[in-house]
Amino acid sequence: MLSGQRWITMGLLLGLALLVFALVSPAVFQSREAARMINSKNNLKQIGLAFLNYYEAERSLPPGGIIREDDTAMQGWMTMLLPYVDDNLVYSWLDLDESWQSPRNTFVFDSALPVYLNSAVNEHYTDSGFGLTHYQANPNLLHRNSGVTFNQMENGTSHTWLVGEVAGNFQPWSYPFNWRSLGTKFCQGPDSYGLPEWNGGHLLFADGSASFFSDQTSPDILKRFAAAPPVATAAQTAAPDQVFQTGVFNWKPIKLESDSESKHKYFGNAMENGDRKLLVINVFIVEKSEGPRKKGGPSPHLLLRIDTTTDIAQALEETSMSQETTPEQLAANVKTLQALQKQLPKKDSTR
Repeated sequence: MLSGQRWITMGLLLGLALLVFALVSPAVFQSREAARMINSKNNLKQIGLAFLNYYEAERSLPPGGIIREDDTAMQGWMTMLLPYVDDNLVYSWLDLDESWQSPRNTFVFDSALPVYLNSAVNEHYTDSGFGLTHYQANPNLLHRNSGVTFNQMENGTSHTWLVGEVAGNFQPWSYPFNWRSLGTKFCQGPDSYGLPEWNGGHLLFADGSASFFSDQTSPDILKRFAAAPPVATAAQTAAPDQVFQTGVFNWKPIKLESDSESKHKYFGNAMENGDRKLLVINVFIVEKSEGPRKKGGPSPHLLLRIDTTTDIAQALEETSMSQETTPEQLAANVKTLQALQKQLPKKDSTR
C-alpha cells in the first residue's frame, strides 16, 4: 500500500514538474528572443554611429560599393566603416588596392564580425568561407561609387532609412553590393526585410536612430520610406545576380610546422558544416612580428587554397614553406593537409 502511494506521489510530482516546465519554457524563449532583438538593435545603432563619424570625417556617407571603371568590384560600405566600428585592427590588415576577392584579403573577409551579425540568425558564413552580414542598406543612399550627403535627404535624416535587418539570402559583409530594396511588406520571403520569428524587424535611420516595424506595417509607409529622396538610378544600383550558399558552417584551425628561426609562420583553416564535413581548406602565411605589435601586427596572406585536385606536396614545394621548414616538417605538413583533403566533397571548392 505504501509502495502504491509512493508511486502516486512521484507521478503527481512529475506531472507538476512538467506543468511548470510547460509554463516557463515560453517565457524563457520570449526572454531570449527579446535579448536578441535588443542586441541586433544595438548593432544597428553602433553602425549608425559609425556612419555619423565617417560623415564627420569625409562630409558624405561612404560609397555603397567602390566599383572601378573596368567594372572590377573592390570594396563595400561595411569595409569602409571598419575604422569607425572599433575594428582598426581588422582594417589595418586589408589591402584596399586589392579587390574583396583577393588572396591578400582572404583572412579578413573570411572572418565573421559580430557587429554585422544578427544574433538571432545562426548562419555566419558562405560555403566558400566568407563571413556574412545580416544587414543590408538603402540602395538610394549606398550604391555604386556613391557619396550621398545629408543635404540630399529632403525628408530629413530622421525619416530616411539607411540599413535594416534582412530575412535571408545573406551576403558576405565584404561584398561591394550590400544593398537591397525595402519592398512593401516585412517578412515576405528571403529577399525581404525583417525576421519571421519576430514578425517584423528594425530599420536604422540616417540620424542614427533605430526603430522596429512589424510585418503589419502599412505598405504606404514603407513605400514612402523607399521613395524618400535622393533616388538612385537603375544603373547606380545595378548588382550581380548572385545568391550565396550559406549555412551553419564554422572554421577550425590547422596547426602546421615551420622552423623556429624562419621569418614566417604558417597555419591553416578548414571550414566544416554541421555534419563536421569539410568544405574549404586554406593555408596562410604571416610574417613574424619583431618587437611591440603595431596595428595588430602583419596581415596573414593566403598561401594556398586546397581542393580535391590540388597536388599538395608539389604546391607546397613551390612556396616559401619549402625553404622555411625541415624536410621532416614539410613532410608532416603535407601529411596533415592530405588527410584533410580526403574529407573534401568530390568537387572543386570555388569562391
